[in-house]
Amino acid sequence: SVVTKKTLDHSGPSLVSVPLCSGTPELYVDQQEVTGVEGGRVIVKCYYRSTGNRKWCKIRDSVQCVWENSGTTEGKSVTLQQTTDATRGNVLTVTMSGLKMENTGWYRCGVGELTMPVHITVRQQTTTQSTTTMTTTQSPTSPTAEPVQTDNTVQGPEGGKEKDTVR
Repeated sequence: SVVTKKTLDHSGPSLVSVPLCSGTPELYVDQQEVTGVEGGRVIVKCYYRSTGNRKWCKIRDSVQCVWENSGTTEGKSVTLQQTTDATRGNVLTVTMSGLKMENTGWYRCGVGELTMPVHITVRQQTTTQSTTTMTTTQSPTSPTAEPVQTDNTVQGPEGGKEKDTVR
């Protein structure tokens, strides 16, 4: 079998066909397209089996990388945290905080010589974003459940409101 896979060079993404191998890849990410809001943060999880230095790189005219633990790319705080997942193996969790619109672009999560492209889109934070969730509760005297409406609006980092999403 052959799978078509996105690859990335300094000029942007391109497509290439590679043979499909069985088993777990040496390096992969949970999402290759991630969206965040200005002032907020994004989290990318990179799963790997290989060894080597861990890095997170911004791909532009020049490559800017954060190695091993923490640092900055384009002035944004980036932390790299290595953990182990019982089913997936080694996990490199990349957190980018204090996002700005100019942080939109291609990045690479890497371990040793292997890298995986990730595209991050930063959107403007709207002044009012809210969501309503239906929750079912049951009173002690009634055997039937009744829906209760709750408002999950939370305060955003810049004083605006943003959607509270539970995954």
